[in-house]
Amino acid sequence: MPRILIVGGGPAGVAVAQSLAAELTPKDDTEVLVLEKSKFFYHAVGTPRAVVDANYTNKLFVPYDNVIPESAKSFVKFQRVIVTRIVPGANQVEYAPIGDDDELLAGPVKSMAYDYLVVATGSTYTVPIKQPKNNFKRSTTETKLAE
Repeated sequence: MPRILIVGGGPAGVAVAQSLAAELTPKDDTEVLVLEKSKFFYHAVGTPRAVVDANYTNKLFVPYDNVIPESAKSFVKFQRVIVTRIVPGANQVEYAPIGDDDELLAGPVKSMAYDYLVVATGSTYTVPIKQPKNNFKRSTTETKLAE
C-alpha cells in the first residue's frame, strides 16, 4: 500500500489532504497521513479579528475531525507528532509522538516510511499569530489572544 506523508496541518497541508480525499477512494489502497502537532487547524488569518472581538476566538480553532469528509476518513488520517528529521535516502521521517495531554511522549524517537512526502510546515510567527513551537495547548494561544 503506498503511503503519502504530509508534514504539517496548516493551510497547505490541509489543502493537499482534502485534494487527495476528493481524488482517492478506499479501492485505491493508498494511505494518507498528515503529521501535525496540534489537535486543531488554527486559522491565523482571523487572529486580528479575535484580538478585538473575543467572541470570535472559538472560530480560529477548527478540529481536524471536521476537515476531511467521512467518505475519506478510512484512508486520510491525522497523527499527532513532531517530525524531527527527514531521511530522504531512506524515504523515512523520524518523529516524536504527542499524547492526549498535549505533551511529548517519553521514549525513543520513532520512524515511519513513506512513498511520497509533502513538506507543508508553513511559516513561523510569534504567539498569538501562530502557535508556539513547543507548546501545543489551545489554552496557551487563547490566553495570548486575550492579553
